[in-house]
Amino acid sequence: MKKRLEQRIKDAICEEISIVPYNPEWPILFDNEAEFLRFKLPESLIKRIEHFGSTAIPGLAAKPIIDILVEVSSLAEAQKQIVPLLESEGYDYFWRTDTEPAYAWFIKRDAEGKRTHHIHMVEADSKLWERLYFRDYLRKFPAES
Repeated sequence: MKKRLEQRIKDAICEEISIVPYNPEWPILFDNEAEFLRFKLPESLIKRIEHFGSTAIPGLAAKPIIDILVEVSSLAEAQKQIVPLLESEGYDYFWRTDTEPAYAWFIKRDAEGKRTHHIHMVEADSKLWERLYFRDYLRKFPAES
C-alpha cells in the first residue's frame, strides 16, 4: 500500500543527515547530474539548472547532498512529463505543498539508500530563486562563510 504524501514527506524530513567537510567533488557531482537531466528530460520544459545550497559554496561544510534548482516552463507539464521519467530512474517524488510556493521535489539515492541529490523544480517566478543570492554572496566573499 502506498503511503500518503504527508507521511512520505514526514519520513523524508526525519531521515538522519550529517554535516561533513567540504568535498571538492561536489561541483563535479552537480555537473554530472545537470548533464543527465538535460539529456533525459524534455528540452522544451527545462530552462536553467543551478547548483545551490551549502555544497555549492567552496570550502563550506555541508550535508553531503547536492541541491539542484531546475527552472521548468510549466509545473503542470513537469508533473505530467518529468515525474514519470525520473520515477522510472528511481527518484523519489514529492509535490511540496507544505512550503510556499509549492514545487516538485525529487530525491536521488545511492545503492545503499542514502540521499545524494535533491532536485527542486520551480517556475521562473518562484521565490526559491532568491536562494541563489546567498550562494553567490558566499562565493564572492568566502571569508564570510
